[in-house]
Amino acid sequence: MYPLSTPTQGEPFQVWLDCLVEPELQSLQHPLLTEMQVELCILRTDNVHPVISGNKAYKLKYNLKAALEQGATGILSFGGAWSNHLHALAYSCHLLQLPCVAVIRGEQELATKSAMLQDLKMWGTQLHFINRQDYRLRNNLDWLKGLTAGYPGYFVVPEGGSSALAAPGITELSHQLESECERRNWQPDQLWCAVGTGGTLAGLIAGRKKDYRIIGVPVLKGGEFLIRDIDDRLLSDSRCGIEKKNWELLLDGHFGGYAKVSSGLLQQMAQLSAEIEVHNPGLSLPMDPVYTGKLFCRFWQSLQAGEFRKGCRILLIHSGGLQGRRGYGLSEAMA
Repeated sequence: MYPLSTPTQGEPFQVWLDCLVEPELQSLQHPLLTEMQVELCILRTDNVHPVISGNKAYKLKYNLKAALEQGATGILSFGGAWSNHLHALAYSCHLLQLPCVAVIRGEQELATKSAMLQDLKMWGTQLHFINRQDYRLRNNLDWLKGLTAGYPGYFVVPEGGSSALAAPGITELSHQLESECERRNWQPDQLWCAVGTGGTLAGLIAGRKKDYRIIGVPVLKGGEFLIRDIDDRLLSDSRCGIEKKNWELLLDGHFGGYAKVSSGLLQQMAQLSAEIEVHNPGLSLPMDPVYTGKLFCRFWQSLQAGEFRKGCRILLIHSGGLQGRRGYGLSEAMA
């Protein structure tokens, strides 16, 4: 279980901002990288905060700011029993001393089975369980109006946090990573990122100022629809011009589908993490099986297949989500 911290005094949003640190760019060494003459760096957004981890910190930033500026009486959002989004949101609301309602897909009995939901209860979040049929209506405006009638004045954040207010936060992440690369005098040829809803990838594409290809690895099976969804996000983003189209999705990196985790994937993750730690003393690289584990393993497949030119520079984004390891019997791996 994650710790309960006492909110500090000060302007609420600034208190939240002050909890975060900028992600570090880490170079990785491995005999296969040397053999293939490929340079690899990891952007450790998982270390921006022990709980408000990874891309969720960036997606939440302007949602939280807007809720506070509008004088919201609380925040309501959606997710499953192991949602990284709800975990980060609930802790953020705890720090901001803002009531939070988590609309959970599934039955009440999940509250005793999910350590993530136990964290939410500890932070004061109200759990609102609905069946899967009703959960599919979460984006239906009439249904949503009926739900929120019971929570007047609450600010609604969509599942995963991928609202229009998430885009500027992810753009800031894009600028941070480019600034860090520039500081290191290291320019990537490719940037790889795990893809759920596509919000993070679209923000990275829109915010890109340098010339590198962006590779998305969807973690759900049948992710072809994400190409259209991401294109739609980019078309509606005034910051994104035709020159931003240098991106693609690798649709074969889902390893069975969303939240589908085989023993083979867990073994690959464990082996890769162990090898990296052996060849990079003092560096720990935990992965979660839903997002980053699939990203890293799919990248390693391409590396083993010799799909990169010699001298290629690759940047992988570690997007956090490590609390979700607990749902698969793995250690929490808190930062």
